[in-house]
Amino acid sequence: MINKNKIAALSLISLLAGNTYAQVCHNLYPYAQGVVSDNNGHDLDGFIKSNSKDVLAKAPKIKEYSDGAWGYLQVKNARVPTVDIHRVDDKYERVHLNYAESIDATLALCDTKDGLKATWWARQCNNPNGPLFQKRTDDDGKMDVSVIRYHDIMTDLDAKKFTIVEYNSQTYNRLDYDELLKNYFTLENGIIKDATEYRTIIEFYNNFLSKFTYVEDPLLEDKSFVTLFSTGNHKFIGYFNIANSKLSGHLEPVDIQFESDKDTVTHNIFKHLTGKKIFVYGDEDFGLEKTILRYAYAHKLKTIRRNTATTDKFNKE
Repeated sequence: MINKNKIAALSLISLLAGNTYAQVCHNLYPYAQGVVSDNNGHDLDGFIKSNSKDVLAKAPKIKEYSDGAWGYLQVKNARVPTVDIHRVDDKYERVHLNYAESIDATLALCDTKDGLKATWWARQCNNPNGPLFQKRTDDDGKMDVSVIRYHDIMTDLDAKKFTIVEYNSQTYNRLDYDELLKNYFTLENGIIKDATEYRTIIEFYNNFLSKFTYVEDPLLEDKSFVTLFSTGNHKFIGYFNIANSKLSGHLEPVDIQFESDKDTVTHNIFKHLTGKKIFVYGDEDFGLEKTILRYAYAHKLKTIRRNTATTDKFNKE
């Protein structure tokens, strides 16, 4: 007689085993040469050729407007195949490129104290929390821009008060910047077309930073921040959490034309916040004050309104 309970148990074990196997990463690393110069133009060489001029137009302005206190990093995602390897005569040899197990690599350009530099990194197994990976290639010394270790660029940026990270593709891992950078925010490249807008952004966030006794404070870990300001060309909302005792943020323009837009904007911002106590900072509210209060009440969040003239410190609340 067939034991249905036993069959069900065996089926469950088989299913779990199958799921576990499916989660195993067979190829840890991306094809490094593909990241740099062998990925049909979707590589670091292509990024250098297409975006160096843009970086060199913006980074000096940001340096000028901030008296050298702010950094600028421009990034792009590249989907790169992994490499299948097998043992032959006790050596590992490349067999073929595996596009089924590709990995997202981050391509980056930064105008450092030693001039424009390029770098890249990826996560093992394409796991957002996996170890960071980078490898030298034969083309590193042949590019239009020097390719250096991402650690060297991050060391340069670590001395900055804030870093603007402009991204060229929607795929990016926020955990990378939480780990590698000091205070920063991401912003989609192309939004700012008039470089003088950076001046307003820098002035606003320098004032914002002055409202902290210091950022590396355990008392800030349960707090998040929503910032609102205008540059003349755009109305901006920025949101920030505390990650690794640093400000981790995102900045985006908003266009509120209908009443229903207020709910959409508020939901899209607050879904990214991790704190239970939310500071709403700025002299403008874009008509969102009531919507924010309603959302906070419904989700059991505490909101505290602060304008730019306040002398109160966020640490003391």
